[in-house]
Amino acid sequence: MSDLTVIYYTANKISAHFAAHTMRYLLASIGDSPLITVSQVPMTFGENICVGDIGVSTRNIYRQALLGARRATTTYIGMAEDDTLYAPTHFQYRSNSGLFAYNRNTQSIFTWTRPATFS
Repeated sequence: MSDLTVIYYTANKISAHFAAHTMRYLLASIGDSPLITVSQVPMTFGENICVGDIGVSTRNIYRQALLGARRATTTYIGMAEDDTLYAPTHFQYRSNSGLFAYNRNTQSIFTWTRPATFS
């Protein structure tokens, strides 16, 4: 049994094609860790909490993440955004109890800019 629950949160605004790829990659990366999905449209991906169409905002991102975290029963939780690919090592790190850790080792491709921007 894993000591980590992964919370996948989404506003369900990315394309179904892209979402299918990120979800498949996430499942491969989390192994046997439980998965809780907090979405604005009902999903059959992990244990789903559907909050309804509450809109896209920073506040709602944190609201959805908190709902998932409250449902988790494991010692640790790992957050997963719907538009991000995570390597298995992302979910292997454990911080000291009671602390928050953020993985800043990321690479991003902003495809909505012209030309696309990599950082």
